[in-house]
Amino acid sequence: MVSIITINYNLSSETIPCVESLLASEYQDFKIYLIDNGSGQEDFQKLFGIYSQHPKVKLLRIEKNCGYVGGVNYGLRNALKTNSEYFMVMNNDTVIDKAAIGYLVEAAKRYNNKAIVSGKVYYYENPEILQHTGVVFKDYRYLTTIYPGRNEKDIGQYDIEKERDSLDDVFWLLPAKVIKDVGYYCDYFFLYAEQGDYAQRARRLGYKLIYTPKAKIWHKESMTAGGGDNKALQISYWRGQGMYIFQYRNLKRKYFVRFMIKNFMKLTIKTISYKGDKRRRSYATLRGYYYGFKWMFNRRSNNGKNPYLN
Repeated sequence: MVSIITINYNLSSETIPCVESLLASEYQDFKIYLIDNGSGQEDFQKLFGIYSQHPKVKLLRIEKNCGYVGGVNYGLRNALKTNSEYFMVMNNDTVIDKAAIGYLVEAAKRYNNKAIVSGKVYYYENPEILQHTGVVFKDYRYLTTIYPGRNEKDIGQYDIEKERDSLDDVFWLLPAKVIKDVGYYCDYFFLYAEQGDYAQRARRLGYKLIYTPKAKIWHKESMTAGGGDNKALQISYWRGQGMYIFQYRNLKRKYFVRFMIKNFMKLTIKTISYKGDKRRRSYATLRGYYYGFKWMFNRRSNNGKNPYLN
């Protein structure tokens, strides 16, 4: 049994094709936990009209948006009430291959369920072009990343199953034992970097992070944040704070200090030297870093407050 968690926030037009692709899966032993995360009533009613009585979909609503992390944790808490052997977290701005769930489960079994498993992620708009095949660290001191295959045409060059240094939760499968040992997503994050943090927590407990190439999904980038006139600035801010907190939680202290001093200086110089949209995005990231700096002293859960929200 696989419990699948996906989050909707004012994007029913993207969520419905995602859910329909899941319902078309060859692997049928699953239940979808569709979490509406404080959407407007009109958007929520579109989902309610289709899925409120569906036997494979449990539609749950949170009245106020509690962020991607809060939505996933809410879904996990509800799904854990069942006897599911696996839990799959999946972005709602995706369409999954009909064989993908089965391949993820098979891969997890090959590692005796001591692994988090993900697969090939393609760009939805360019369906033969790779977006993710997992994450590799080019410098373990700073956990700086490279993405094998990104923006390459898939001609079979990444068709070997491999252990990775990290994974993205565009879609990934978590055996029940992982949830039991690692726990929920960390609520210091609201949106962005939460998956990297979770992956490193799992690694430290001895779990492997596996990329398996036969499991495939197509992803529409950066839809999760919702909409609004300042979307690019919202994302820059959340990414800045997410990166700062991730680095603090996962780097040795001396490397964290070096990394953040360097990044603060680089962002400050960019903010001064850039013009127009580039300057605004750089400044938004810098403000996200400043949030992370303040967070070190209060360690509060992230309520998603963003100065660029309309």
